[in-house]
Parts: sequence; C-alpha cells; structure tokens
Amino acid sequence: MKFSKSKTLSVAVATAGLSLIPASTHAVLVVTEVSHPTQFTYAGDVSSSDLLNGLTPITTGWNVSNEASPNELTDGIHGADFNVVAGDRVQGGWTTVGATAEYNLGTGANGLGFDLTSIQSIADWSGVGFGNQVWTLEVKPVGGGYTTLAIVDNQALGAGAGTTKVTLTDDSGVLATGVEFLKVTAGSQSGHGSGAFLWRELDVFGSDTAVVPEPSALALLGLGGLALLRRRR
Repeated sequence: MKFSKSKTLSVAVATAGLSLIPASTHAVLVVTEVSHPTQFTYAGDVSSSDLLNGLTPITTGWNVSNEASPNELTDGIHGADFNVVAGDRVQGGWTTVGATAEYNLGTGANGLGFDLTSIQSIADWSGVGFGNQVWTLEVKPVGGGYTTLAIVDNQALGAGAGTTKVTLTDDSGVLATGVEFLKVTAGSQSGHGSGAFLWRELDVFGSDTAVVPEPSALALLGLGGLALLRRRR
C-alpha cells in the first residue's frame, strides 16, 4: 500500500536578503510526502544529474560506522544495505540528531547563483523506522545570509521498515533565487530511540539565475525597438 500526502505552506516573498520569488508572484511552498512499507520502492527516482550530484559537503556530526557517509547523499545512487545484500555495507548517510551537511553550489555562469525549482529527498531502511526522515533546509543567496526554506517531517513508517520520499516545489515554479549555498540539518525521528534515519539521496534541481536588465536598460531597449519600427516604416 502506498501512502501519500501533500501540504502547502505560505512563505514570505523576501527574508534576510533572500528573494524567494519575484515580488509580483504569490509564493506557496508545496511539500509532497509519500511512503511505502517495502524497501527500494523509490530507488529508481534518484537523479544523477541534479545540482548536487558529485558535490562533497562540509559536514558535522554524521555516523560513519559500517562505511556510511554523508557523501552518499549526492552520488546519484540509491544504494542497498547489509540487511539485504550479504556482506554489503550501508550505502547511504546515517544521520545523528543535529548532523549537518553544507553544499557550495557556486555562483553560476552569471555570478548570481542558482534558481532552485524542486528538491527531492529519499530515506530507506529495512526496519526500526530508519526510513523516516526529519530535517531542515536552509539556503544562502550570493552575498546574503542563511534563511530556513523548509522543515521536513515524514514519519509515516513509525518503527517499521520501508521508504519515504519528500518533494519540495513552489506554485510559482521557483523555490528560491540567487542561491549559492544550501545546508541541511537532520532532526529526530521517533521510530528509533536514537532519532537517526538512513538518508539515501538528496537531489536539488534548478538552473543559473538569469541576468535581469535594470529598468533603465529595459526602457532603452523599448526606445531602440521603436526606432527600428520607425525606420522600417
């Protein structure tokens, strides 16, 4: 059986120097949460071409026993676990409460950062609720400070086995503009006493922030267009 839910959260147009979307557009963050009691249900949804793919984060507090690593979140592979594949090790990021991972996207081709259009997160394990996921997402624009964009809490599995997937989008089409850095902080899920979960993949989609002409430049472009029309007449 597949469980799913979608919830919408209103967000401010601009906070702490971060322009989430153009001021003329109404911004509503859409958080879509799905889950399944069978492992690997969403394994095929992992992306190997998103903005984070191959990036190595700056991290604090992660559990790296059994060869788990936060680097697994951006390798483009869902991974298995040693409860399923004999002799294998954990192929994912094993969180602790408060563990962080910070990603440097860069400033992009235009030097203005990146527009984020959607974010996908997958957690998965064979039991004790490690397939749940609880985390906070912060973004930092070029020249600005960190702002919380979303708080994720998908604990549909309880203490059982399975997988969860969370997708963040916005009704405007853009979650945040001009982003240079992105940081996630793991929270505490209630399926297991440690509060940890097995994070398989974090995918962030978007593109370079476009250069927007100044109003004066737009006016000049308009005058130039009129001049061309007159010459053609």
